[in-house]
Amino acid sequence: MAVQGTPAAFEAASVKPAQRMTPSLRIAGGQVTGIATMKTLLRWAYDLRPYQISGPAWIDAERYEIAAKLPEGATKEQVPAMLQALLAERFGLVVHRETKELPVYALVVAKGGAKLKSSAAGEDGAGAPKLVRGANGYPEIAPGSEVPRTYQVVLGGPDGLLYKLWARRETMQQLADRLSSQLARAVVDRTGLAGGYDFSLSWTIEAAGGVVPRTEPPPDEIEMYPSPVLKDPGLSLFTAVQGQLGLKLEAGKGPVEMLVIDKVERVPTGN
Repeated sequence: MAVQGTPAAFEAASVKPAQRMTPSLRIAGGQVTGIATMKTLLRWAYDLRPYQISGPAWIDAERYEIAAKLPEGATKEQVPAMLQALLAERFGLVVHRETKELPVYALVVAKGGAKLKSSAAGEDGAGAPKLVRGANGYPEIAPGSEVPRTYQVVLGGPDGLLYKLWARRETMQQLADRLSSQLARAVVDRTGLAGGYDFSLSWTIEAAGGVVPRTEPPPDEIEMYPSPVLKDPGLSLFTAVQGQLGLKLEAGKGPVEMLVIDKVERVPTGN
């Protein structure tokens, strides 16, 4: 969706095939800089999940180095429309949207009922909670430390990596959106639970791309982090959701809005 008053284009932009392999993309200091695949650029430009983009296989592999200057007074909310224009100009991108029937997961209440605590009224604060080492060797929230907002980290422990989410005033739709990003498949909220909830959820992962995911970006900066890779066997996300939250992920099919690439060039022009 375009933001009212969105500038038509970046003030200046360079896009070229990347020599380095590590993907990273950020908005900081009035610029969009870093390295990203075509799929990541499309995700930014159209606010989509990876599974919502249909195109040639190379969009997941080819990396591009981008350095684009925002016009004076532009905000980060205006960047997606400028990226759309840049992709059309430099890559000849042509896309259309359509709805397809695809595999999805339904988030439902498990037998025995949900294990969720309704959130108290109040405002979310700033900052990260203080962590201490728990009895199992993994970090835990320090006694008396408050979780000011939904907070997520990858924790190193005695048995590998643990992805942990401390949620505050989290709706079931927000939880479904978070789960969909981990499972690379749409998750539909069918719990029937309204309002916000406080809870924690943890599961094992195999890798996190060498970074620690954050709920909030550093000041004046947004960075794209690689998605963790689920580990199996281990404490799977499916087991964790049911055992820790009293919810369940049921496989099925449902309508998913897709962005379909009609045309895109592999090599950008105009530098």
